[in-house]
Amino acid sequence: MKSLDINEVHDCLLGIAKEFDRICVKHNIPYYMIGGTMLGAIRHKGFIPWDDDMDFGVPIEHFYKLIAILEKELPYPYRCCTYNNHPAVLYNFFKIENMTTVIDSELMSLPLDQQLGVNIDVFPLNRCNIDDKAFNRIKNKRILLTGFEASITHPHSVIRKMVKWGLRLIAGGSHININNSIASIINKTNHGDNLCNLLGRWGKEKEMIPYVWFGQGKRYQFEDVSFVGPKESDEYLSHIYGDYMKMPPEESRIPHVNNVYLR
Repeated sequence: MKSLDINEVHDCLLGIAKEFDRICVKHNIPYYMIGGTMLGAIRHKGFIPWDDDMDFGVPIEHFYKLIAILEKELPYPYRCCTYNNHPAVLYNFFKIENMTTVIDSELMSLPLDQQLGVNIDVFPLNRCNIDDKAFNRIKNKRILLTGFEASITHPHSVIRKMVKWGLRLIAGGSHININNSIASIINKTNHGDNLCNLLGRWGKEKEMIPYVWFGQGKRYQFEDVSFVGPKESDEYLSHIYGDYMKMPPEESRIPHVNNVYLR
């Protein structure tokens, strides 16, 4: 298999994101660049040089409709992957992958033909208030999902089997059951002054973004195209990263994955 360098991975990601944007525009579905993708758009006018993924958010009222549309309209070689249809997707957001590529993750015990290709992440965004209990309820369930992740990523097969056995007793035997429970919480939570990624990595305080900062969104240059991000980019990025224009130390400039190939 041909190995892909970071520039080739960026080309693959950009191709996926262009299709995502095209379909969202066609069906009038709002979305936003979030996290490091939004940071890259402002600080680098494109990818953070060592970054190898892209993150977007879609308001919850459009989220599941978009999945259904993508499953019907995405052209080859792209595919919409969820926890219901792909063994490597363990959480309640979806990915769009390029099926002609494969990320050979040494951390996953899945066979190579079940590994994901180069992909973007798309998260549901919910209207919330800071005192909303939904974030904490989901956080507790995600601890179990972390266990499921260990059951396919732990280097020792005996421990993987023990974790799977324990989770069958605690969580009804399937990460799908937990994600369905999370989906129920997400679907019932859509009120308040903030727009929140309940599944985000930054924690409750940083993920609670005033809705007015997102607004109707605004297009920002990203490489040779443009994508939609929060209207108030400075407020958004400062809230999450602080001095976001300051580059991290060199030892922190590392990609998420190392081995990416053409299938």
